[in-house]
Amino acid sequence: MRWLTGGRVRRPVLELYGAPGAGTYAAASRLLRHAEIRAFDVLRVPVLRSDVAPELTLLRLLEALGEAPEPLIGTVSAAPDVLVPMLTALCREQLRAGRCHVVVLHGVPAGEPGATLLRLIARTLHGTDTRVLATTASRHTGTGLRLISRRVHPFGEDAVRPVPARDRLRAPAAALLDVLTRWAGEEFTVPVASALRGTGCRTAVGELYTGGLLQQTRAGRYRLHPAAVAEARPAERTDAGAALDRELAAAVLEGRADLRDGPDAYADLAVRLLCAHEPQATALLRELEPHLAGRHGMFRLLRMKQSLWHLTGDYEPVRLLAAVSTRETGNPTTASRVLKPSPSPRAALEEAVTRRHLGRLAAAAITLDGIPARTPDGWVLHTQAALQCDMGTLTGVDRLLRRAVEAHQVRGDRRGEAWAVHHYGRLRLLRGDTEEARKRLEAARHTFAGLGDLHGVAWSSTELARVALFDGAHEEAIEALTRARDLHRRNHDVRGATWALLYTGFAEAEALDFESAREHVAQAFMEFWGIPDRLGAAWAQHCLGLLPGLARTASPDAAFFLRRAHTDFVATGCPHGQAWSALELAELGRRRDPAGDRRDRRYLDASRLFAAMDDAAGERWARTSYDRGGPTGLAFARRRSLGLKGDLERFYPPHVLRAYVEWPDGPIPLAARYTVPEPGAHPDSGAPPSLSRVRLVLLDDEATTSAAARIALRVDPGPDHPWSTRAADLPWLTARATPLTAADVEPTHAVTLKPSPRDPDGAEFLFTPRRAGRHRLLFTIEHSATATVLQQVETYIDVTDGGGGSPTATLSPEALRRA
Repeated sequence: MRWLTGGRVRRPVLELYGAPGAGTYAAASRLLRHAEIRAFDVLRVPVLRSDVAPELTLLRLLEALGEAPEPLIGTVSAAPDVLVPMLTALCREQLRAGRCHVVVLHGVPAGEPGATLLRLIARTLHGTDTRVLATTASRHTGTGLRLISRRVHPFGEDAVRPVPARDRLRAPAAALLDVLTRWAGEEFTVPVASALRGTGCRTAVGELYTGGLLQQTRAGRYRLHPAAVAEARPAERTDAGAALDRELAAAVLEGRADLRDGPDAYADLAVRLLCAHEPQATALLRELEPHLAGRHGMFRLLRMKQSLWHLTGDYEPVRLLAAVSTRETGNPTTASRVLKPSPSPRAALEEAVTRRHLGRLAAAAITLDGIPARTPDGWVLHTQAALQCDMGTLTGVDRLLRRAVEAHQVRGDRRGEAWAVHHYGRLRLLRGDTEEARKRLEAARHTFAGLGDLHGVAWSSTELARVALFDGAHEEAIEALTRARDLHRRNHDVRGATWALLYTGFAEAEALDFESAREHVAQAFMEFWGIPDRLGAAWAQHCLGLLPGLARTASPDAAFFLRRAHTDFVATGCPHGQAWSALELAELGRRRDPAGDRRDRRYLDASRLFAAMDDAAGERWARTSYDRGGPTGLAFARRRSLGLKGDLERFYPPHVLRAYVEWPDGPIPLAARYTVPEPGAHPDSGAPPSLSRVRLVLLDDEATTSAAARIALRVDPGPDHPWSTRAADLPWLTARATPLTAADVEPTHAVTLKPSPRDPDGAEFLFTPRRAGRHRLLFTIEHSATATVLQQVETYIDVTDGGGGSPTATLSPEALRRA
């Protein structure tokens, strides 16, 4: 066909029209096979009944072309009428790049709405080599339409007869067809159809599609053939469709339907419920939030916004969500302008979060304090906890997060609960308890992934990388931070990507790669100022001021960066950073002028700030450095007696202090400012040294359904525990593993072991899962002689699908060597 030749054509729009059942869809499919043979890229863009304005089709076209371009991201909070000219320009720009395209518009409406759409599409194609294949029920004519029209005859080779096929359907397919003809929605996936029917529908959908009753609009998405839609009575569709919409919303809110399996269909459902003023609409919209914010939800949110504007004259129900999406995609200043006029508590909460993104911590705390405290609000509580973690003032944060988790659980808010758990992981990391931090952050990441909250997944991954950084696994941390930064970029979360970049610089400095560290920290500083995030910029400047000392070189800019960091920490309301900058400025002054005032008052200022934050470790650093400014001959002796042999080694794991010991007159370790440790905490676990704990290690790289995994168990007494000696009369213990999910654990009997830190006994269990997913295991430690339960530890293991096979015989479990 000449229309499919290379280069531009005078009439790029080909219209195939015919009455329902004539076979326009089949004729278009046959023509598209020729297009694919001739190296055209085919883009399927369905025109749905819910597309009440032409720009909605342009949004679908731009989405089919790839990710949201930068100019589009800034329009989420803009007035709706600015979108159409921008979309036309963006689509034209995308279509000019790469190979020739054939855009397939299935279901163009009849009459003037269809003609308006075709005119807009023709203007969009101007200057490109793109063709448009449109299917419609009737021919479009009118001024400004330059297209080729071809009629598909009702009795031609492509004609279909869907109605008689109904009599030959099996019962499940017939029942599904009956539901779909009454439903007010249009495009659906197999899981959405299953939620509508209340039972699995994959086979029924396949039968309807094979019989010609369904059309495949895009990969994995279907809609009824127009002939089947025409058969249903309009009154019946209206009444029954509203009832089906309410039932579908209830399935989502009650957890019987997964939003990840059809977010577009559920977004269209939310629009219909909002327009009908249904009480479920607000709750459904809250559930949809992770699928609307960020780059991956950009098109969905814009379609909802434009639809509500055209249908109701306003887009108030999604105005706050538009501001949140604008903030999460790197524009907190714009989001703040949108949020300020709204007087609602939700708007005040989002304004507080936005101020936190801007690095204005004190202002964010004031905004939170102004929210009326009618009932415990989990989001307000865990946001307050997040602010205190940023400030380093951790007193009372545990209680805030416990109340937040309870409030979220009462409301059944799994996403809010996941954020509270995420911030609890941050709290444990700040306290130096890396094991508990890792456990909480992995749990939060798992929940975020299950909810489709990619923003939460990226942030939990970033914090998990910081856990590796504090543990001294620098290479592992750098790799994990690189992956986390990629996740933030996919969401277009500029702020998240920049924090991951800053932590990468920290990790490289710890690994003594100072050149890369300086490059990445300087880049992070510039990006923080572009957002702007003043807190991130302050920490970047703080690190730039430290790097010369860590690299044992001199830099005239070190004092400049530290002073700027100190000023910014004061302005943001971050006493943690303020104290460390004051301490480092004092240290820098002492190193530069050894003969000057070695008892700089800034040491005492830093000490007072640390004391006010209840940061005993920071206070000890300040006091040790201050005392070191006395007589030169006592400097190293004082440092050893007051620092490493005193309190400091109780606050940090050995690798943090190692460089400090080897280089006595050097800088304070960079890792010291990652935490606000609890006094007396065991350096490796955060548990008091008088307690004993159970250590579990998965000995294999991963657990799969095709192979068993080995789990090692050891009892690890703290240094002040009675079992931490070589005494011969240590008690014999037994360890038993109990699966709480569909899995087997061997041996099924208890394994005998003896606690000893010098020559530790242990047990090994073989874990065989029977299905993929998250599995829970309970380990019980008993006193062997009296059968008294001493401790129970519950853990989980994520199991992936394996490639078949059975566990190897060589992995049979047996107790390790006895003491």
